[in-house]
Amino acid sequence: MSVLMTIIAVSAAGVLMGLRFKVAALIAATALLVVGSFAWNGFGLPGHVTVGKFLILAFILACAYIVGLSLSVRWKRKAE
Repeated sequence: MSVLMTIIAVSAAGVLMGLRFKVAALIAATALLVVGSFAWNGFGLPGHVTVGKFLILAFILACAYIVGLSLSVRWKRKAE
C-alpha cells in the first residue's frame, strides 16, 4: 500500500509541476527526491528506498511532468 501511495503522490506532483513550472522545478524535485530517500533510509524508517525504487520514482516523476506540460500546452492553445 505504501508503494502505491508513493507512486500516486509522485505522479500528482509531477503533473502539477508540469502545469505550472519550467524544467528547473523538475530538477529541484528530483534532487528533493534524492535527499528524501537518503533521509528516509538514514532515520531507519520501515520500507527502505533502494536504488531501483528511486530510479522508478524519478522516471515516474519525469513522465508525469511531461504529461502535465503537454496538458498545459493544450489548454493554452484552446484559450487562444
